[in-house]
Amino acid sequence: MKNKLLKKVLNFSFIAIAALMILASCKKEETTPPVLIEDGVYVKGAGTALTDYDAKGLMTATTNEADNNAARSGLYELYVAVKGGADGFNIVIVTGGEPTVYGPGADFAAIANDDRDVEEPQNVDFWRGGYSASTTPFTVNKDGLYHVVLDTQLGIVAIVEVQWGIIGGATPGGWGGSTALDAGAFDLNKISFEKSEVIMLAGEYKFRYSDGWKIILDGENVRANTNFGGAIDALVAGGPNINNDVVGIYTINVTWELGVGTTATLTKTGDYTPPAFPDAMFIVGSGVAYGWPTVGPGEDTLSAMHKAAGGAPSEGIFWKICHITAGEGFKLSAENWGDPNLGFADVDLYDANGVTVSDNGGNMSIDVSGMYMVVLNLQNDSVKVSIIAPKVYGIGDAFGGWDAAVATNLFTVDDVAKTITSPALPASGNIRMYADHAWIPDWWNAEFNVYSDVIEYRNDGGDQEAVAGTAGQVITLKFDDSTGAIN
Repeated sequence: MKNKLLKKVLNFSFIAIAALMILASCKKEETTPPVLIEDGVYVKGAGTALTDYDAKGLMTATTNEADNNAARSGLYELYVAVKGGADGFNIVIVTGGEPTVYGPGADFAAIANDDRDVEEPQNVDFWRGGYSASTTPFTVNKDGLYHVVLDTQLGIVAIVEVQWGIIGGATPGGWGGSTALDAGAFDLNKISFEKSEVIMLAGEYKFRYSDGWKIILDGENVRANTNFGGAIDALVAGGPNINNDVVGIYTINVTWELGVGTTATLTKTGDYTPPAFPDAMFIVGSGVAYGWPTVGPGEDTLSAMHKAAGGAPSEGIFWKICHITAGEGFKLSAENWGDPNLGFADVDLYDANGVTVSDNGGNMSIDVSGMYMVVLNLQNDSVKVSIIAPKVYGIGDAFGGWDAAVATNLFTVDDVAKTITSPALPASGNIRMYADHAWIPDWWNAEFNVYSDVIEYRNDGGDQEAVAGTAGQVITLKFDDSTGAIN
């Protein structure tokens, strides 16, 4: 009996232990959750620090520069450090927890510098094209920071090498060119770009990379920003210009950090006294349409010369197109005969490529009546004057392209009618035009346009509002009274 009882007890114990083991096993399965991947668009690959699914590798929604920076569904971007070579990375789109891995499509290719738009990044590695479901990675040629842009509506990817710089009226290169920041040591998690001993004037500026403003994904319709504005401590892609209030010598730093993004600092390290230029200059006298002022230059606003746009490289340069009568005197002066008040002998250098300027009772005069471009250059503690036959050109969409000084886009000067007239517009599009002179750094530094029959000058401001033109129209300009017509 004892043996049977013992056997029953042992059997029961075995069954109980087995049941507990089964329960424990079931409980363990129930408390181990499945691996879940958050929906989104990821960058992931052995050539980056993102070797697995990581929130730091999530591409973020970005705005469409071509649509006034409005939100665009399916447009994503990520700045990421990538090792050069075969490892690279893939783009992975996760939907409902299910990942689809993408690599370069058949048309994904490097973009030659000559094939890029003038406002796209220059002289750096740049790829663009389609993508397809594939584990083949996107690769880059060398270690560096890259901007990855994806548009799922268009099915296009762009990858561009990033070299940060600063540009604007407050910067040494003005709006005509970036001041490059030096790249620090390559690191998959953090890279800095920095430049010391930079003179910053009072004025506006932005950060942009690789001398570009945008990446074009679909002509005029979809573009991604390659610049930051907003505020120095709150950068915004494609944001408004940042303002620098304190003139000085600065150390400028832009830092990218994985999971943090791009930040910037300006640290003042020294003082700087910029050269003093007049706020305005005027051309007056019997030789021009404005005559001798009763009180002083400035009482007739039409006699104002125009500031060259662009900031530091163009500061101190003034220009004016007007009719000058031979043998009659004229002067260039600040408002109300302030300093500088320039007669013939007050000029250090007359442009050898211009017309001969003579002394007329202390004033300037020329020998042949006609339309002229007068340029005053006060840079480098010197006074230079150029009086030369005017050259006005059209440029941009309505004139068939963005090359400057194209002979077919040169306007015709009529010295008798005192007008300057464009060729018929070769295309429909926005009109842009400018006065050309060797002392003025770039075409847009002397830009102007016609609004409601009035010529308005860019001066030292930013881009002017667009003016639409229709193929076949002709622009007639009367600079003496700053009027114009587009017919």
